[in-house]
Amino acid sequence: MNKNKIDVQDLRSQFFEKLESADSDIFHPADINRVKTDDAYLRRFLMHHDGNLDGALNMLWDACEWRKKFGTNDISEKNVNKEILELGSVFPFGKDKDGKTLLVFKSKHHYKGAFDFEDHKKCLVYWMERLERQENGEMISLFFDMEGAVMANMDMDYTKYIISLFKNYYPYFLNYIIIFEMAWVLNAVFRVIKTLLPPKAVEKMKFVNKSNVKDYVNPDFALKSWGGKDSFTYHFEPEQKSGMSSLSSGDENKKKVHFADTPLKSDQEKSPSSSSMPNSNTGCLTTSDVMMFNNEGSEVTSSILLKNDDTQSISFKIKTTSPEKFRVRPSFGTLAPGANTAVSVVLLPGYLIQSIQRDKFLVMSIPIEHTEMTQQEINDLWKASR
Repeated sequence: MNKNKIDVQDLRSQFFEKLESADSDIFHPADINRVKTDDAYLRRFLMHHDGNLDGALNMLWDACEWRKKFGTNDISEKNVNKEILELGSVFPFGKDKDGKTLLVFKSKHHYKGAFDFEDHKKCLVYWMERLERQENGEMISLFFDMEGAVMANMDMDYTKYIISLFKNYYPYFLNYIIIFEMAWVLNAVFRVIKTLLPPKAVEKMKFVNKSNVKDYVNPDFALKSWGGKDSFTYHFEPEQKSGMSSLSSGDENKKKVHFADTPLKSDQEKSPSSSSMPNSNTGCLTTSDVMMFNNEGSEVTSSILLKNDDTQSISFKIKTTSPEKFRVRPSFGTLAPGANTAVSVVLLPGYLIQSIQRDKFLVMSIPIEHTEMTQQEINDLWKASR
């Protein structure tokens, strides 16, 4: 048995030994079950503390205590401040150069005191939990978009809270801290922030502008306002925890797009249930047979929800019969075993929703050894597979 497996077993054993002398309801049942069954989760605590078992145990215990006290497992869009979610001051978007999802903080939209601080905390934890599920525990990067921000947008209490989540409760979850277009008048603020970070986190801080943001964010996955190519406009979409799109029939404001090798269904027929997609390569991806496009403000959007049902990590790639019509983000990526992700599909301006019913999408996958791949490595992998 390898050392990593032994360390995980030791951490689990010590946790439950300590739990025997604690109150029976000290932790949420879901967290106890996760400690009991999820080796990868426990391994993150060990990695966060460089293999130190005592440090990992203390953090695991504190995290479970906090989760029960804060009500973390019960947080959803139904019980947080929807105004904050819809404001767009915090949202996930795009990938960093290592393929990790960015959690974007649009600083100019945040004003201290505009909302109750507890509401801000709950909304932030909502996004953290949602990304935990979406990325299956893979690291994420923080992207502080400081363009247009002034001192009135700076909130040290909120910033300290962000740091505390990664430092104390979400182990081995932070890839980079990217600070974009920071005004010189805010230098003093970030000097204070640096003192709050452990040395390893300080090394992860990267100050960028439009000329060099491409060193950390692929231009294909960067907003136009960052100097990238994506014209994405944020609007809040509820999480689909089931891993499958909720497909309804008979709605005049919705149109269906089918996947390749799937029979066309009329709008009057019931939407099909989810099924395994035929992939062009080895691997096992689950998705739904049909996509539903919705009018969302000025955009017509849909999503493809993918789940890796294989026991091996995979790289996925999505192609469409009409690439000129659609913006697909991300169009490729990696998924660990059991992981799922949502792919955004937007109908580009100039195309009518009535014209897309016969368009199809093909989802392909290739088995890979691990998910720690850069965008270039994924590109090279697919080129070699042709």
